[in-house]
Amino acid sequence: MAHARLRRSIHGPQADFKAFADQQAPMADRWIEFPHIPQRERGLVMQAGECLQLPALTAPREPILWMRCLRGVPQISDDGLDVEVWCACDGGEAQRLLSHRLDNTQTAASLRELSIDLPVPLGCQLRIEVRCGAGPLGQPSADWLGLLGLVVCARDEFDLLRARTHHAWRLQNEIAHFSQVYSNDFYSDRHTNRRASVDDSSPRRAMPSRSVDQGVVEASLRAALHDHLRCVEPLAGENAFAYANRMLAMVIPAQAPDFPGRLRALSAQHPDRPLRMLALCAGEAAIEGSILEAAGVPVELCIVDVNAGLLDQAVMHMPTMVTVDRVLGDANDIGPQLGKFDVVNITSGLHHLVELERVLAAIAEILSPGGEFWLIGEQVGRNGNRLWPEAWEIANRIFAAWPASKRTNHNTGRVDAEIPDTDFSAGCFEGIRSQDIIGQLERHFLPVNCYVRNAFLWRLADVAYAANFDLNDRADRELLMRAATEEAMHWAQGGRGTEMHAVYRSKRAGLLGLLAETHGPH
Repeated sequence: MAHARLRRSIHGPQADFKAFADQQAPMADRWIEFPHIPQRERGLVMQAGECLQLPALTAPREPILWMRCLRGVPQISDDGLDVEVWCACDGGEAQRLLSHRLDNTQTAASLRELSIDLPVPLGCQLRIEVRCGAGPLGQPSADWLGLLGLVVCARDEFDLLRARTHHAWRLQNEIAHFSQVYSNDFYSDRHTNRRASVDDSSPRRAMPSRSVDQGVVEASLRAALHDHLRCVEPLAGENAFAYANRMLAMVIPAQAPDFPGRLRALSAQHPDRPLRMLALCAGEAAIEGSILEAAGVPVELCIVDVNAGLLDQAVMHMPTMVTVDRVLGDANDIGPQLGKFDVVNITSGLHHLVELERVLAAIAEILSPGGEFWLIGEQVGRNGNRLWPEAWEIANRIFAAWPASKRTNHNTGRVDAEIPDTDFSAGCFEGIRSQDIIGQLERHFLPVNCYVRNAFLWRLADVAYAANFDLNDRADRELLMRAATEEAMHWAQGGRGTEMHAVYRSKRAGLLGLLAETHGPH
């Protein structure tokens, strides 16, 4: 808040920005720690009739405002105080976006976190104010607001920018804490001095500045990746989507799980019986059928899906050594009622499920010791099958450079100026909780092999655009090669993948297996 201004108000609650007097209140002495809450927190004190004016901001993509506040003193006036957020865009009239009352009946000093999506277009000039007002009876004498945090940013940057608040104050506290905490007897077993003094070591020095220019290194890497892909020819019958993703796989130094090989290895551990495999949200089970055919081992397969017609099709895709049990039902309701399994598989289906907590807990329970949970082609990106903002920006830079013939959307028949950013979860279950999947998996499973890639490449050559490319045309292949190169660069620089192929083992099943080895079956 270095460039914010704290001002006194001379208006009623509905007036616009112009109604403020040009009377600034000093801010330096308004920063305090609040002793009437359990944790140590610092903030800005505002009095009734004051407003905090932020410097002009350029609206980012998906802008939000977050505020953390409380009663600035243990007891405020009997009718409470009102905290309001006002916003004006491009010099227009101010609009009240948020109003919240704090009063003495609320516990924990009325400590609140308030957030709101800012209804403004990308790139507009924002003027934002936080106002502290007396309650409806107009008793302002004790109405002090404690403003603990205020962040205006792109939604995707919120966690970082919130963590940056009060940096100098937090650092001072951190240094003070760790300067004395290790003198506690709790840590006495660590205190072994292995030198007589610090004098024989090099002198303490400051951290050098980050002055290395990565531009040359990145350009060299980008060129090398592109040269590596020049020799990749399309396979017979391969479409643009498959071709682009095969190129991506060739330059990512990681390997997706060998699912047929894993099935053969599991079968070798149980030579006296068929493996039991559960396929959830399997649909027509075409992928499962291919894996089972490649594995060539006997399997008792239980398929669960809500679509009766697809269950019938799934049977036709299975090799003859596989016994098929079709169960018509909702995978959200899965539990121990179907028995134990050596393998539970979900192919591109977990992102359609709402009850992730219940489903994953159930899968962890029904896996046998040594069993595996497979995710094939799972969408673990942003909810609604959207791209993360940084990936969407890179993809659109690539997309905008393509000729119109490559940007024809075969779903709509129109030429797209940019890649659609549609939230498909708004009207169905597509990606309803995609971005929760990885965190929920960590609660119940241990990773064996997790292969995550594809931040944006799939959107450039999906069903909407794949037919625009003629892979016999060198120029068309060149466009896809450059897109795959940029995807690989983004992956190497921390890009968030959306496509997961993974093998997990159940924590619960592993614990039971360990106990069984020692004490016999439970």
